[in-house]
Amino acid sequence: MKTIWLLVITVALGLVFYLPKEVGRWWTEFNNPETITIYKPIGDSPDLSAVVGFTAEADEAVDAKAVVERLLEGLPGNYGIWVDQGLAIKADKVYTAASVIKLPVLTAYYQAVDAGNLDPEEIYTLVEADRWQYGTGNMQNQPEGTKYTYREIAKLAANQSDNMGAEVLIKKLGGYSAAQRTVNGWGLTDTNLKENETTPGEIGDLLKRLEEGKLLTPDSREELFTNLTNTINEDRLPAGVPSGVVVVHKFGSEEGVVNDCGIIMAKKPYVVCVLSTGINAGEAEIALPKISRVIWEWLGD
Repeated sequence: MKTIWLLVITVALGLVFYLPKEVGRWWTEFNNPETITIYKPIGDSPDLSAVVGFTAEADEAVDAKAVVERLLEGLPGNYGIWVDQGLAIKADKVYTAASVIKLPVLTAYYQAVDAGNLDPEEIYTLVEADRWQYGTGNMQNQPEGTKYTYREIAKLAANQSDNMGAEVLIKKLGGYSAAQRTVNGWGLTDTNLKENETTPGEIGDLLKRLEEGKLLTPDSREELFTNLTNTINEDRLPAGVPSGVVVVHKFGSEEGVVNDCGIIMAKKPYVVCVLSTGINAGEAEIALPKISRVIWEWLGD
């Protein structure tokens, strides 16, 4: 009898500690249907059909494109997708880049370092005139007089998508006009830093050239790639590949915009860029990892 009562008490205590937390989580998810909790990357699933919700194969480019197009059927807004191995969906259309625009800014910064025109250890001292009033990042919340090296600012702009950090880098590069000339010199004619616009094809091509060792020295490339890995947002392209696969990427978000462009470091690395406009953010946050998973099925290890 004692054993039975001990068992009953143990179970009761377990429910007391477990149920409130679980009920709270269920209630939150019920009242916030667009809240997305990714407990593990869907890239770990061996069954593509289970991930996308319909019978699917994606062994070839044409199959992968068909699966992605079906995933996007009925979703509001527009999605542009570019994969360096031969998949393009509205890849030449101009989209709001959001924080993806920081990728060409960072590339221009590292080119200036490589050319000896910018010392990454030079100190920047925060002044009120430079303070950014909105968006992501910690710099805008620091007091006047806070000091950073430009190397530290570049890391913040890449890894935390710090808006003020990106603006400080543009200023150091000579302003928007000077930075824009550099970007245009790479052939990115539809990428506009000031207007925050680009195309999936142009950002994808920039990433491809960086992956191939072009534009930057090996040291600068390595530092940039390190800063673009394990970022504050790993729930888009990285969530669609198996755990442990490195994804070098730049994400971006605004109202009606959910973007992510990156290099998937498979045995044979490949580049994916997904930009969007006029979308439902909750739906897009679900769609992007699935798109990434489809492409992994096609090109991954």
